[in-house]
Order: sequence, then structure tokens, then C-alpha cells
Amino acid sequence: MIYVQYDEAVREMAKGLNRFMGKENATHFAEIFAGNSLDGIYSHGMNRYPRYISDMESGLCDPKVTKAEKVGGFGALEVYDAHFGVGPLIAEQMTARAIELAKAHGIACVALRNNSHWLRAGRYGLTMADAGLMGICFTNTCMNLTAWGTLEPSTGNNPITFAIPREKGSLVMDMAVSQYAYGKLEIMAQEGKMLDTPCGYDADGNPTCDPQKICESGRMMPMAMWKGSALSIMLDLCASMLSAGRTSRMIGLMSDGEKGMSQVFIAIHPAAVVDMKAVEAQMEETIAFLHSLPPIEGGCGVHAPGEGLDRTRAKNRENGIPVTEETWCKILELGRVNG
Repeated sequence: MIYVQYDEAVREMAKGLNRFMGKENATHFAEIFAGNSLDGIYSHGMNRYPRYISDMESGLCDPKVTKAEKVGGFGALEVYDAHFGVGPLIAEQMTARAIELAKAHGIACVALRNNSHWLRAGRYGLTMADAGLMGICFTNTCMNLTAWGTLEPSTGNNPITFAIPREKGSLVMDMAVSQYAYGKLEIMAQEGKMLDTPCGYDADGNPTCDPQKICESGRMMPMAMWKGSALSIMLDLCASMLSAGRTSRMIGLMSDGEKGMSQVFIAIHPAAVVDMKAVEAQMEETIAFLHSLPPIEGGCGVHAPGEGLDRTRAKNRENGIPVTEETWCKILELGRVNG
């Protein structure tokens, strides 16, 4: 593991992106990669950069498309088509639109079809929370998860995020419905680490703790067994129904390349209907109760999701963002080739 300053990371990644898009978009896209890693979400930050370059080279993602087209709407519900454009840039557009609609109507839902990988779900939920809104965002993926009852890749690990506004710092839960996020498995494989419990299958269908074998097979296990499987299927069907977009089955296997996801952005404006000072006081009491609980032996106690985000950002600003040497070498190489 090596440590890279945020500004250097942005500068080097922008070099590789300049071949595909204008300077402003290239720099902002690089800031998204680096920003996710700065927040400690290493599995969906700089680690994903080389693959995104590959997706643009292969045509899975069209770098010329950075805005989605509105194709339908009714009140505070709108539907857009991304036309296989740049996932995170388009997801930010949808987030901004959901915020705008929610502030006008109290609640809003923006559905998006045919988008490329949006990187980190939590980024969009946090943007809503920092604007004073509750956020719920989810996406489907390629078939990289084994539905309960089969060993075949048959549904997606379909990440979902919930975010809540808070004066002391917004709270955010961001998770895939697999035991481990695919990007986390990639990082562990690069570092030569093993999982503490089987979280997927190898190419022969055997449970394994080897993240490299799981990445190669594309067979991750659902979290909570049949419950995670059911959640995955419902998120997939909800996202594709609202957007009239592709299901995980239509997106295909991981080996086919992940293209054309269906995504949903829901924003809720609680201050429009409740006394925020009262509900925030109640929330702080609950969080204080969680903090007061005695930790298990060797543990560090209970915290609410996202509480440590500011500390992680500050630490990585000061010490540099941790990144595997393999990933950083690829970033530098792509900058030299494409810059």
C-alpha cells in the first residue's frame, strides 16, 4: 500500500481522462474517483479508475455523453435515459434534479435507465443529505451474485444507500447486498489477503475464502442468505420497472461487461412536514444511547453509519490516500499513454 495526496491523484487521473472528454469534465470525473477514496470508500474510488478507462475504450461507456435525456414524467416522478454515458456525471445530474423536485413537492423520485457504473452509491445520498434531505438511491448491476437456491450467477449485488441530514455531519449507509462489495474483493486480491469466511464460489462452484477466485468466477454470495437474495431481486425489479430499463438478467454476466444499469434517486424533504429541531434532538439521543453501549471484547463500540466520515477525510488529506501499488502504477501508466 502506498499513500498519494488528493491533488496529485486528481491530476494524474485527469491526464488519462483528457483523451475521452473535455478538461472540465475530466478534472471533475477525476475528483469523483479521488473523492470516494478520500472518504475511505477505496473499493469504489481510485481502484475503479483503470476499469473505467477500459470501459470507455471498449465502448461500454460513451464518454461523449455526460447528460441524460428526460423521457417521461408525472409530478415529482421523472424518468431519464443515460444513453450509456458517463455514469457518475449523469448520476450527479439526477441527484440534483431529485433535490430540486423534492424541495418543490416534499418528495421526489428520479429513475434512470441505460447508465454506466455510478461508482459509489453513497455519494449521491450524501449530496441529498447535505442539502437537508433524506436520500435513498439504488442501482442494479450485472449478474455477479448467486441467488439463493442456485450456484449460478443470476442476480446483481445491487447497491443501496440511505442518507440522513444531521447538523453534526450527515449519516449514510452504503452497501451492496453481497457479503463483500466486488471492489473490496479486488483490493484484497491485489493485497494477497484472504477472507475470514467463504463469501463466494470458485469456478467449480466450491465455497471459497479466496477473493481472487471469486472475482474470476463472478459468483458472490448474497448477504444474509435468502434475505439478501430476495432484496437483490426486488431492487433489480423496482429499478428496472421505474426506469423501463434493463434488469440484471438483461445486463448479463460480469464477463460480458457491465453496461446499461437501471438506477433510482429518491429525495425526501422532512423539514417540510416536521419540526427538525425536535427530531434531530431525538436522533441525537438515540445515537448517544448507541455510543453508551458496552463494546464486545476487542471491539470499538457502536456508531451510526457514516459518523466517522469527517475523520477519515481529514486523515487521508493529511497522510495521503491509501492505494495499492498495482492500481497507482496503472493510473500513472494510463496518464502517460492517454495524456
